[in-house]
Amino acid sequence: MKRTAYIILLIILALILSGCATKKKARDYNEKRGLMLLENTQLGRNKHYNSTKYQKTLRNNYKKFHKKR
Repeated sequence: MKRTAYIILLIILALILSGCATKKKARDYNEKRGLMLLENTQLGRNKHYNSTKYQKTLRNNYKKFHKKR
């Protein structure tokens, strides 16, 4: 009986501690986003600019209009 009580207690404790960690991570992200301290790839306004499709079109357009010397 005591053994199952310890196992249940450990499971509950693990669930409580893991929930707090994810909350803190989300809060840090939101604070950094408000202060514009995130990496450029994480900012929502740069999401289009950093996409692989957009980078590919930039390279193709550069090749079309700039001749090699």
